[in-house]
Amino acid sequence: MREVPRFLVFGESDPQVAETIQPRIGLRDWCELNGDEKHIAFQELKNRAWVHDESSGVLESIKYLNVKFLRQCPGKRVHLIPPTTSRDSRDRRYNFQKRTEAAYRDFDEIFMTGEPDALVFTMLSILAKFQIDSSRLKIATTAEDEESRHKWTEAAYEKFDQFASHMNHIFEQFSVNMKLTREGFIPVQDDKITAAIYEPTLRVLADPKWETVGAILNDVFSEFTNGNYPEVITKAHSTVQKFLQILVGGEGNNGKGEVGKLFGEAKEKGLIPVDRYSEKIVSVLQGFIVSERATNSTAKPAENEATRSDALLVMNVVMVLLQHCLTNPKTK
Repeated sequence: MREVPRFLVFGESDPQVAETIQPRIGLRDWCELNGDEKHIAFQELKNRAWVHDESSGVLESIKYLNVKFLRQCPGKRVHLIPPTTSRDSRDRRYNFQKRTEAAYRDFDEIFMTGEPDALVFTMLSILAKFQIDSSRLKIATTAEDEESRHKWTEAAYEKFDQFASHMNHIFEQFSVNMKLTREGFIPVQDDKITAAIYEPTLRVLADPKWETVGAILNDVFSEFTNGNYPEVITKAHSTVQKFLQILVGGEGNNGKGEVGKLFGEAKEKGLIPVDRYSEKIVSVLQGFIVSERATNSTAKPAENEATRSDALLVMNVVMVLLQHCLTNPKTK
């Protein structure tokens, strides 16, 4: 039988062709992109209709920045247009239109020239959060069985996942050293580490059951982005503590030095998968996290000055440990 031909786009099977057209460059901070690159990236967001002058998400992003950083007042155009107090629906619509148009211009300016990088990523975080369906997420939070909770969680994040996919495509194309996940922005490392450890673990932690864990972990990533490496280690330890508290059913226990006891309780209840192969590894991970908190964090006067490498290693260890624990059906 004659085979059906399959047309191949030139270079589809040869990565060297793409390399000659657009050579790879090393990972960069956002501030290292030039004006032309940021303009292309912003236009891509507009082309995908994530950013436009009638967007409620854009307005919410700028409003958040102005409340959070009022002294700096990043969205100066929106700040000059107070919300209307009129009961006339036409006035309210007109005022909303003026504010969304002003927010769009503020968003554009911050995207192109905002400093530090953390300001830009904070703005993008609020726009990303706006894509999450809060009503569906609320149903997921109150769902009594695992299947329903998973179904409503996936439904709640459907639009967010599309936004994250487009945002991450932009970051990949311009070699930005960040990635958007359901738990917020995370630093990009080796593709295998991100794909095999961070992404699947963060997807599980998006379950409302782990909401408080995700909130602390998001702070860990934010502190890393801001270069507060001792604080990364402090909050990484808190992430593990909160995870174990929820795991053993005692989230309210916030006593000092509880991590070791919580590990022991979780092992006794069979909540952490420990066998003769993994028991020593889990013990080493546990000991490492506690040791780093004692020597490199802000929890007490630090013995050493934590570096970027220290913080990155602690983050990776925590993610490996969480992933290992989450593989146990009893944790779900």
